[in-house]
Parts: sequence; C-alpha cells; structure tokens
Amino acid sequence: MIRISLLLPLVALATACSRTDDAALLCTLDENGRIITESGRYTAACVEPTAIPRGATQEPSGRLTILEAPLPAPFTGLDKKWPPDPVEAEPQIARPAMPTELSYYIRAFPQEKTPAGDVLSISTEHVIVLRDGCFFADLKGNDDPLVMFPFGAALTVDNQGYLAFGSRYEPNRMGTVRVGLRAETGMVSQLFDPSHEVVQLCGKHKMIAFTMVSDPFSSPERFNPGLRRYGERSGATDAQVLQRANACAMKRAQRDADRRLRDPDLDPIDCNRFWGF
Repeated sequence: MIRISLLLPLVALATACSRTDDAALLCTLDENGRIITESGRYTAACVEPTAIPRGATQEPSGRLTILEAPLPAPFTGLDKKWPPDPVEAEPQIARPAMPTELSYYIRAFPQEKTPAGDVLSISTEHVIVLRDGCFFADLKGNDDPLVMFPFGAALTVDNQGYLAFGSRYEPNRMGTVRVGLRAETGMVSQLFDPSHEVVQLCGKHKMIAFTMVSDPFSSPERFNPGLRRYGERSGATDAQVLQRANACAMKRAQRDADRRLRDPDLDPIDCNRFWGF
C-alpha cells in the first residue's frame, strides 16, 4: 500500500506570522503582492514567496505551470568520478521536501512517508511537468497521471533560477533535474487512485509512483567511458568531445520538448554516437 504525506501550500494564513512562532510561515500577500500585516504582528518572522522561477508561467490561481526547461550542459570533464563514500557514512536528511518559500506556487507534493528501502535497479525515464501547481507525468494521451514522489525527493531552485527536483539528503548523489526535463524515475507503479486530499487539490486523475526522481546525467562514470571512446575513434580533443556531446544533449532535450508540446512528427535526435549506449 502506498503511503503519502501532502505538503500543502500555506497561503491560507490569515496574518503574517510572529517572531515567536516555532516554525517560519509563509507571508500572506494581498492582490498587489504586498505583505498583509496586523497590529502587533511582525512581518520579519514570516517567509515571503520566492521569485517566480525562470521559465514558469503564473496562473490566475497564483500557482505555476512549467511544461519545459532548457537542459544545462551535462558534461564538464572526461575524468570526473564520484568521490568515494566516507567509511560507514549514512545519508542524512538535510532539507525539507518543499521549502516554505515555494509553497505559495504549489498545490500539493504527494510523497511517500518513509524511504522505499532496497528496490530493483531499473532505469526508466519520464518528463514530470507542473500544471497549475500540480505535478503530472507527461505521457502519451490526453489524461496524464499525477505523480507520487519518493521519500527522498525535494523541490529546489537551481543555480540558474529554474525549479528543479533534488534530494532531501546529504550527500546528494542524485543531482538535480529541472521540472519539464526528462528525469530518471526508477521503478514505476501501476496507475492507482490518489487520496481524496489530492483529488480536492488537483482534480480527478489517476496517479503513478516513482522510486526515484534524479538527473539522468548525474553519474559521470555512466557516460565518460563512451565519451572517451568517441574521442579515440574521431581523433577529437577532450574539449571537442565535451563541446559536441553537450551540444547534442541540449539539442536533443529541446527536440524532445518540441515533439511533446508542438510537433510530434519531428524526428528525434540520437546522441548515442557520443556516449555509446
């Protein structure tokens, strides 16, 4: 049985929070974007919504829609490897699944209540999009399912200002992947009915659960052997290999978005000649 916890927006607060509150709360804004205050209350103790992430559209509801995002250059070096884990190191929860300052824009972030434990290592990839504050897996057809996220997933804003999926844990071995890009999703559940709370927030849709949501390019050792072989075959320098592989990966991501959103008859772009899958 799938267990969920909903990280619900805090925009229904009647007043800005006080300095004595145990946890920082989201400030309440009026229709002009000004913080609503009340005599005797302190606005400094509440958290203002973060700036709207790049590439997002704000709906009349105040929630965000993100259907696509540009892929940042995924390759930075042909010898890059993950550092060895410290002896007996255990990942530690280091951040919330959804920061308070993002909750103004998100209706719900359905998530497993506990870690999944050991699961089969299965590689699947899906594009997860945000529509009016709800996360959907962008599948073929007209009724995409809502997404149930794994316990370790977290929302973040990356260093270029895009909304992205990251990890609640440190050390983070999953990387970050932007909303609207293809993510590695591990094992995939059958479609099931979401809880009443999710239906109330996001409408009546089926739901699908993933065991991971991570950057497909997060493991250098997965790609670098193929990139080095391409360099040996082509005679390209390391800098040329990286430039060509990055250019192809970014063009492929844009073509995938164009095929999903604008013209499904466009030909896909194949970059396997660079990393040799």
